Amino acid sequence: MIIENIGQYTPDISKIHEQNFDFGWKDSEFIELLAKNTTLAKFAKVNDEIQSFIFLSYISQEAEILTLATRSECQNQGMATALLNAVIDDLKGRQCESIFLEVAVDNPAALALYKKLGFARVGLRKS
Repeated sequence: MIIENIGQYTPDISKIHEQNFDFGWKDSEFIELLAKNTTLAKFAKVNDEIQSFIFLSYISQEAEILTLATRSECQNQGMATALLNAVIDDLKGRQCESIFLEVAVDNPAALALYKKLGFARVGLRKS
């Protein structure tokens, strides 16, 4: 199930983010993002628990994926793919022309996911 109203789940979202990234975002950062009218967020929920989420910034015809994460024990079950497909469909309906994101070069699972969905590398940030 993908849900869009999420304020009560920000502590869970923060924990999942921390599992996936060296510098996890705080609850307050997710609350701030959700309050912006330029934020698009979607969440996968199973048994009343958030398992995966995606946050994007959307302005005019461009979107940037800010973060995408899945609970570690739920990875490789298609949740991130389902969320990305839902977001892509949503953005098409908003006449979005491009979606940008940054992926760490040492994250082969994410690189493979984005490649599978048709994303292409347009640059490489120097460390």
